[in-house]
Amino acid sequence: MDPQSRIVVVCGKGGVGKTTVSLALGLKHANEGRRVVIVSSHPVPELAIAVSLEGIATRFPAAARNLFVVHLDPRELLQQVVKENFPVQMVAQAILHSSIFKNLVEIAPGLKEFYFLARLQQLAERKATAAGADGPDYELLIWDAPASGHFLGTLRSARAFEKYLTGPLASMGAEMDRFFSNSDNIRVLAVTPLEEMAIAETIEMTDSLFQDFRLRCTALILNMVSPLLTASEKDTRTLKVTSESSPALRFALDRGALERERANDLLTAIIAPQIPVPRIQEWNGDLDLLGQVGRWLDIPTLHLSPGKA
Repeated sequence: MDPQSRIVVVCGKGGVGKTTVSLALGLKHANEGRRVVIVSSHPVPELAIAVSLEGIATRFPAAARNLFVVHLDPRELLQQVVKENFPVQMVAQAILHSSIFKNLVEIAPGLKEFYFLARLQQLAERKATAAGADGPDYELLIWDAPASGHFLGTLRSARAFEKYLTGPLASMGAEMDRFFSNSDNIRVLAVTPLEEMAIAETIEMTDSLFQDFRLRCTALILNMVSPLLTASEKDTRTLKVTSESSPALRFALDRGALERERANDLLTAIIAPQIPVPRIQEWNGDLDLLGQVGRWLDIPTLHLSPGKA
């Protein structure tokens, strides 16, 4: 597989900023001239509420030409499978509107996740692109993954189809399992703030990724950290707490010391480069926020070629 076709998976606990990191990373590389596709299973309106790309053509004209956000709805993928296998429209519509099909889609364990993975693999292997089979090529594919439990369940769906079924779906599951268990194909960016629950879930997720799929964390994105975590040792030594220090300064220093301790503990649990992203204090619109976050996302282990802008 072409090394530029790797999937960069942005994963972690729900609410830790995966979508913001995915869009910021995509915007950064698209603005440097690389064609980027961001894939999400979140509904597009939900993405629009979370982060808006309005005005990108004016603020980041290079990124506007190179950045594509794709929503893969598993239900729509299954409907497409029916239409492809039953070319007679009347027959296909009858199946799609039947209670049997609707119940199968909602009840069959892992079915939606299975077809989502299948389409994601197609994108990664350049069998299809954001604009369709004849669309433009791209250099970076980012998967804005769901919360860690759902993310792991999605990856396991291929293995379940291989194990419990026979015939074409089992063969397809075996091939997908091989693809998503190959570290040459996947780069894992785990996102976590330095909070106890998020850290614990991140460690559990990365352990499961290695035990089940032999996938290691490529980099750990420490999101929304305090300024003291990114400050140099020289700068932190100049900060002294005295009896006259304000409660705000005391809190900031205590918080910074706690985050440094937790980051060190994380380095023991997850052996991967740590990329701190500070909590952004001021920004003028979502694009400005994404631009500021993106400046911190310098991840050399992605091994991307120079942009073409």
